[in-house]
Amino acid sequence: MKNANPSIMFIAGEPSGDAHASAVVAAIKERCPSAKIWGVGGPKMQAAGFDSVLPFAKFNRMGYVEVLSHLPFFLNAKKKLLKMMAGTRRPDLLVCVDYSGFNMPMMREAREMGVPVVWYIAPMVWAWKRKRAAALGSLASHIAVIFPFETRYFSPYAAPVTFVGNPLTESLPEIGAKAKKFPGIDGFRLAIVPGSRPQEIRNMLNVMIDAACMLKTKFPAINIAVSRFPGLESGFFDRAKDAGFEIFGGPLSALLQRSDLALVTSGTATLEAALLGVPMVVAYRTSRVSYSIYKRFVTIDYIGLPNIVAGKHIVPECIQNDVNPNKLYCEAERLMSIPQRWEETVTNLSALRAQLGGKKPSKELADIIFSFLN
Repeated sequence: MKNANPSIMFIAGEPSGDAHASAVVAAIKERCPSAKIWGVGGPKMQAAGFDSVLPFAKFNRMGYVEVLSHLPFFLNAKKKLLKMMAGTRRPDLLVCVDYSGFNMPMMREAREMGVPVVWYIAPMVWAWKRKRAAALGSLASHIAVIFPFETRYFSPYAAPVTFVGNPLTESLPEIGAKAKKFPGIDGFRLAIVPGSRPQEIRNMLNVMIDAACMLKTKFPAINIAVSRFPGLESGFFDRAKDAGFEIFGGPLSALLQRSDLALVTSGTATLEAALLGVPMVVAYRTSRVSYSIYKRFVTIDYIGLPNIVAGKHIVPECIQNDVNPNKLYCEAERLMSIPQRWEETVTNLSALRAQLGGKKPSKELADIIFSFLN
């Protein structure tokens, strides 16, 4: 290695990126304990030995309206990070973890400084913003993608692209279809997974609670638990408490492993539920402005990752105006009332792990990172 104490900068601005990058930080530290790994990252990365130089929670925004309303913070954060990069903390390498709205400009600045950039978890150019593939392909030093079908979108460009495996297949236990049994009406356990950002909770939680109350009326024995991401205000969950639902503050995977059905806000959590064999209803609602913009550019038929990876409709989706208590209730009730539908969904979900392969992204990405340091 050229430098016995390499400086590796990460920018991971949201909880899923923090979780996925933490395993990479740990893998780097295992191979080179003296490595200085710093930048923007959350509690899981910090637990693995990461030095976070800016408050992580403030980065956790999504949607055009939400980001614009916090624009001064993002501009100031970019200015501070660039000053560090150009000064005494100049990194040997920058690792951008998803979070493309912030990371794309940071990548451009890093390249101008002569700092190589490894991009981990590529933007969804297969869904929209195809121009980002050209920008990323021309500016990144290496692109590490987490879905096998993504490589073809970057292969025409200069940057090497590698499918490194999916971080969830590395972190989650394998649960085959045969291990899952239809619980029966009296044994159903429902998980409500409204998201990890405050604006997601505001958009999604109340309508999910209303749908769950409708299910409770028809199936009184159902057990209902709501996932609460660490750091979210407890007041968001008062209605769920009043309804008698459990508020679960532990790891989402632990909640999903004990659940038979889930109402899940679209995002990484849907793939987590899928790999754990949990039938679900995927829901997504955002501001009218953001949705109208997304609708103009999105080029795929599905919004839920299980359906996207499978290439077919295997779990129901409720989007924007369809995110209402009655629609969510009807979709969930079908899965509870029809054992064949529930079992078929479990079988389809169990097949997704094979499609994502058995690679370990923490090791694969660490190898790529060290190839730049050696």
